[in-house]
Amino acid sequence: MRAFLIAGLAVAGSGCGNISNIRAYNTAYVEPTSGDTARLRVITNGMARGVPGRDCIDWRVPGAGVMAVSESGFAGQNNGRSLGMPDSNRRMEAQGSARGELKVPANKPFAMNFQSEGYVSGGNSYSCRQSFHFTPKAGQDYELILLDGGQCLVALQRLNPAGKPENEPVEKAGLCRALDAF
Repeated sequence: MRAFLIAGLAVAGSGCGNISNIRAYNTAYVEPTSGDTARLRVITNGMARGVPGRDCIDWRVPGAGVMAVSESGFAGQNNGRSLGMPDSNRRMEAQGSARGELKVPANKPFAMNFQSEGYVSGGNSYSCRQSFHFTPKAGQDYELILLDGGQCLVALQRLNPAGKPENEPVEKAGLCRALDAF
């Protein structure tokens, strides 16, 4: 009986992660209403989700959710949104990609997750799953390209209207809670 109870609790606990993960596909990212911010343009041919104030993925964080998504049926309320950010010199958008400009909290880590799946010639399938974080600086503009065409591309630039855009590093991000993978 005791072993059955422990197994039941383990299954129930792992289910909480699943509910949180499902919610993360249908909840739009919410911008901060106070504090220092930066602007982020996201361009993707998959789904880009953000987690404010974290260097790991945790869909329970207030404000966490979908920033841009190329397919219908998900939380895509931020698609097409413009904050008047300066243009970049990059023209890497894929057909069918989504884009949105959003405010993100500055001077704090910001975790992101990119997912994409599709098919290439010959009926072969591919998928891309990347989780990473960076720390935006207050008052700065950033452009994030997340593309998948059989090969994952994650490219972040800080936009500088007076000069050349600068590449910004991103660091790998894991799950904040191991049970969120189940």
